[in-house]
Amino acid sequence: MSLQAQLLGAEGEQKAKESPPTDEKAYLKGIADLPDLTPLLEKQGILGEYVAWRDGYMKWRKGDARGATGENTLSDHHKRSAEFQTWYPTVKTYSFRRTIAFWGAVTCCEGCLLFLWIDLI
Repeated sequence: MSLQAQLLGAEGEQKAKESPPTDEKAYLKGIADLPDLTPLLEKQGILGEYVAWRDGYMKWRKGDARGATGENTLSDHHKRSAEFQTWYPTVKTYSFRRTIAFWGAVTCCEGCLLFLWIDLI
């Protein structure tokens, strides 16, 4: 038994196998039968958020999307890797700098505590 049959049951699997209507009129009739949820969104106070999402979605559908910049190419990955290796060329350098940062923070906290407790000594 397929996973789809287990999740949808026998009737659901049969409906899933049926192709969507290719007739444009039938398709538009199906869309027209959908309820208008605008009053419900207004009542819940999220109409503005929905409108912003809808406008962004329509821009994306038209190809006017904003998102990640740059191309996902091997040369870009090498470039980013080189930028990272400028700061941390080896694991030993990274570990050393992390250790220095840790002990710097510890001695700073210790100095603050000594400054606060100087009257108690």
